[in-house]
Amino acid sequence: MGDHEQTFPVLETKAGAYTNVTVTKKTRDWIFILHSKGVCNVKASDLSPEARIMLGYDTLLKKGEVAKESSASQPLAQLTHLKFSQVKEFAMGWRQHGKEEVAEVKTFIAANPTVVCGILGIAVAVHIISSALFWLICRKTHNAPGPLVWLPVLRLIPILRAANMSRVWFFAFFIFPINIIAMIVLSIKIVKSRGKSPWVAFLLILPPTSLFAFLYLALSRSAPVQIESNEILALETA
Repeated sequence: MGDHEQTFPVLETKAGAYTNVTVTKKTRDWIFILHSKGVCNVKASDLSPEARIMLGYDTLLKKGEVAKESSASQPLAQLTHLKFSQVKEFAMGWRQHGKEEVAEVKTFIAANPTVVCGILGIAVAVHIISSALFWLICRKTHNAPGPLVWLPVLRLIPILRAANMSRVWFFAFFIFPINIIAMIVLSIKIVKSRGKSPWVAFLLILPPTSLFAFLYLALSRSAPVQIESNEILALETA
């Protein structure tokens, strides 16, 4: 604020009134005055509303509030003040963090080779067993599994064939939430192909019982093939 002098016959403040006042200097928070009894400084917030208006403090306060509100209403405004060096520093820090994580993984593998080999061994064993169960389900629906049944993800194709479903459904398993519908349809169809009760499809859909239903589909016997009466007569007359 400027140092332009202003005079007041009486200046009202919270602490009292001063007479024959000359304002010698103003800052954002204080004013310095000469009055009939001496010299003193007064806090701007202690001035009366009329005095604040005459000294221009209300205008400054309003401008400050507007600026504060506009900055608060634009949370992304600070991004315009970011320097390229700061962005570069952030990117380098993120890259360094990624390198540190990779280094930690390598250190863990080097320090615990037995544990890592054990985890990999379990993963391979689980994959082989699950693929063998898929193979059994395909065979028991009288469909050739083929080599795809031993490959991750791609083994969905022979299972879809065993469930009498189009291969187009393969892509549905990777789109949410269509994959949920695809899983329900596959459960119903594969149970029907195996000649099992619809309750098995219900258990196959539920996460807590899906493993047991899957084992049942793979390990249980196939339903006996029913020969129609006209087929029996044809065989007898043959």
